[in-house]
Amino acid sequence: MSKKVNRWRDSWSISLWLFLTFMNGSFALALWGAFDTRTAVIDFLATQFILLTLSERTLLEIRIEGDWLYAGKAKIEVKYISSIKVLHKAEMAVLRTRDADPDAYLDLRFWVSDGIKIELNDKRDYTPYWLISTRAGAAIKAAAGK
Repeated sequence: MSKKVNRWRDSWSISLWLFLTFMNGSFALALWGAFDTRTAVIDFLATQFILLTLSERTLLEIRIEGDWLYAGKAKIEVKYISSIKVLHKAEMAVLRTRDADPDAYLDLRFWVSDGIKIELNDKRDYTPYWLISTRAGAAIKAAAGK
């Protein structure tokens, strides 16, 4: 018997990649002016490799597998979720700053402006909600049935 798995991944945006590549190129150009072409090329390629590694390590994966919802390294049984609210940029900006609850679980990525707020109803857990950055809020809400 196989469990149904829904999976969503939010990686770096194209604009973030372009900005970081431009900054890396600017630094490589400065090295080329001060040293030589080989130094500039080696630095550029090494830094791009580091950026690629960082983008993979900071990737947020959200999945619903059977009766469990996983967000990064955290997991919760779906029966303890009372509701999921899809948040857009303005709502997310307020909830991740001045209206944030210090007991809430936050899994945020600065390059994703939308997200979801998962309200919990587990009496044994003091965490009132999870706030997660994601571009797939509506799909996650539909898959969880909340």
